[in-house]
Amino acid sequence: MIPESVYLHYLNSLLDGDKRECTQIVINLIDSGIQIKEIYTQLFQRSMYRVGQLWENEKCSISNEHVATRITESLIEYVGTHYSNCSCCGKKAIITCVDKEFHELGARMVAGYLGAHGWNVLFVGSNIPQKEIIGLIKEKKPDVIGISNNFYVNVVRLLKLIEQINAEYSEAEIIIGGQALANGKADELIHQKNVKYICSLDSLEEYLTAYNKD
Repeated sequence: MIPESVYLHYLNSLLDGDKRECTQIVINLIDSGIQIKEIYTQLFQRSMYRVGQLWENEKCSISNEHVATRITESLIEYVGTHYSNCSCCGKKAIITCVDKEFHELGARMVAGYLGAHGWNVLFVGSNIPQKEIIGLIKEKKPDVIGISNNFYVNVVRLLKLIEQINAEYSEAEIIIGGQALANGKADELIHQKNVKYICSLDSLEEYLTAYNKD
């Protein structure tokens, strides 16, 4: 567990745009043995949720929110690289966002978490046209494709992408994350082949455990 005092120190440093202090806090946590999932969820995810709440209540400017996002992106990458498992498990994943989706922090954390478990991960990022995603999938032939979708308005694009993946490369499993399908809305995926909704890193951990047993 990350102490509340450490979280608050990190949050205040993040809101101040103090990347150096945020980085030092993360280094201290790594040195003290805190694992990647705890840093991702108890520090990065929690602090960015708070930043989002402050922005919604007009207590944080959009420029400050963007600075906090950029700092968090860089630290997700830093932590993911630190915990990257050099012992490859022989599995490959492509992690991307649905077209017109611009929020990629969750997808970045999934990519980092898979890398820490020995996966070869290709992180594509946000707002990638569907044809580009399909082209990369056909070229790289991943075992798992992860797609992030945070805005419900993009669910139609998500379903079309899933259908095209299954039509052109049905060998891979598809995992879906993001707030668009939270709170029971994942029923949209019931009739989709080879698809699983991953609502959190705990859920991803359970998925990987089951996947490795198959």
